[in-house]
Amino acid sequence: MKFADKMKLYRHQHNWTQQEVAERLAISRKTISSWENSRSYPDIFMLVQISDLYHVSLDNLLREDHEMMDNYKEEHISNKKSDRDFRKSYLYNAVGSIFMVLKFIHVLPGYGGIFGVLIGAIIGFTIVNLYLLLSETNWNRMRTNEKISFTLAFIIILSLILTINLINPLSHIPGGSADYTSGIITGRIVGSMIVSLSLTCSFSLFPQFKERSEK
Repeated sequence: MKFADKMKLYRHQHNWTQQEVAERLAISRKTISSWENSRSYPDIFMLVQISDLYHVSLDNLLREDHEMMDNYKEEHISNKKSDRDFRKSYLYNAVGSIFMVLKFIHVLPGYGGIFGVLIGAIIGFTIVNLYLLLSETNWNRMRTNEKISFTLAFIIILSLILTINLINPLSHIPGGSADYTSGIITGRIVGSMIVSLSLTCSFSLFPQFKERSEK
């Protein structure tokens, strides 16, 4: 018997409607309908909740439905790749954020010369990698308090960096036009946001990096 048929059977045995099952699992009725019509499958965490709800073993839920098993195998391979990509992006970001901070506090030289060009390339790669890291982050698995902590950490770090970055008097900025000065300030703000986000990811995403490294 396919998983979809089992879902219908177990629901009818309990005399529940799709809406009642959806409410017990804290999901939408459309999701239940999708499962019962073989349009999609629940993830492994939801599968455990279904097992508890109907008091049946996971083995009974999965047995005989080869299409579903193939789906979970593909999902497992995809998750493994996602975990690997996340770990690499996290490590690249951690190293890159150090370079950005050192550049920010003027420990590293400007962008002139070979070494300066290399530093610029590393920082540029870090910015691109930051987008990849955020896209590979499993936001759905993060608890509400973790998301709040991430946001607060970003705000605090950004506030500190902006304070330091904008403390340099505007009169020290070469060039007298208002457009030039406005461009410098905008550049500092954008740069501060990128550095802050990179540092926030290094600190706040470490628990997820550790968890996805242990799988």
